[in-house]
Amino acid sequence: MASELESKFTGRVLLFALSTCVMCRGVRNLLNGMDIQYECVYVDLLPPDEKRMAKDEMRKWNPRCPFPMLIVNGTKCVIGDEPATIKEALQQ
Repeated sequence: MASELESKFTGRVLLFALSTCVMCRGVRNLLNGMDIQYECVYVDLLPPDEKRMAKDEMRKWNPRCPFPMLIVNGTKCVIGDEPATIKEALQQ
């Protein structure tokens, strides 16, 4: 059963991830478990031009381009897979 936060969240969530990253998988599992709709961009699987554009977008949030990088509503960025930090970012 979804919590109040999970059932109310209607914003845009974008996850920049690597297809082989364990922490990225953890973030996906957390979002799936919370029933949060999100878009996942597997940067390592993109063609070169799209990969460059994805990394340019990531650099706007953090010049080191760490993974996983979760962007919430284009206003908040969460680096890593800490559930409490992710849930806090999803609160409106």
